[in-house]
Amino acid sequence: MKTLRFASLVSGPVLALPVAVLAATLAAAQPLQIHPPAAQPARPAPPAQPAAPRAPAPAPTPAPPPNAAPQASLPASHPLPPRRPADLPTGGASAPAASTGETGARPAPAAPAPAAAVPTNPQAALARVNAYLNGIDTLTANFLQYSGDGRQATGSLYVKRPGQLRFQYNPPSTLEIVADGRSVAIRDKKLRTQDVYSIGQTPLKFLVQDRVDLARDVKVLDVRTAPSGVVEVIFEDSSTLGGTSKVTLVYDAKANVLRQWIVVDPQGYETSVALQDVNIVPR
Repeated sequence: MKTLRFASLVSGPVLALPVAVLAATLAAAQPLQIHPPAAQPARPAPPAQPAAPRAPAPAPTPAPPPNAAPQASLPASHPLPPRRPADLPTGGASAPAASTGETGARPAPAAPAPAAAVPTNPQAALARVNAYLNGIDTLTANFLQYSGDGRQATGSLYVKRPGQLRFQYNPPSTLEIVADGRSVAIRDKKLRTQDVYSIGQTPLKFLVQDRVDLARDVKVLDVRTAPSGVVEVIFEDSSTLGGTSKVTLVYDAKANVLRQWIVVDPQGYETSVALQDVNIVPR
């Protein structure tokens, strides 16, 4: 070991001390020993902070069978739907559309119903007219009436078979025709008159009869069928009041609707009634 000399220890402010004090201090001082620095013990490492618990890893999803239907993707908070068993036969049916907004092919729009066939002979045309009239339970329509003297009138028609009928004329006409199943009353609200006839005496009984057979009930003169489907049935009714009336029914076979009738009374007076907005409740 080397002893440090005085000169190596004195520096700076030590020279200002009294000499006696300095000598006493040096006499009492032990020689300095220089030892190699002792090995310092290693500091213990600070305790490790406990790690946050790690969420368990999700179980791996098994691969679907080769023939399984594709599953729609759902949020993790919802359970997955059951998978299709692998042994279930496919049968060639297509899988339903998923609920995730995917749309499959839209079905083609239905084709419009074809128009009814036009009757090819008078017997078939007359049978169609009979079937139409017999199939009516109630009929409502608006009408436009032309009289032989050139006058016109409009109104609404209501028929309830069998027996009930009502012609309600619009102003300025004051007429009203009402049938109650047994008789027909023609009222004039302005003149305050009412004429009553038996239903069997009116040329419009084909509208209110329970069963209609034109070939049996009246004398059919002609049946005409146009390529457009319009059928005209012309007949005579000898049981009308005052003699024989001639009636022409105009029926649209394609639309299956009564369009018009024309009545020529025993005095030769002609009245035509055209129907519009026909609505039928079938029997």
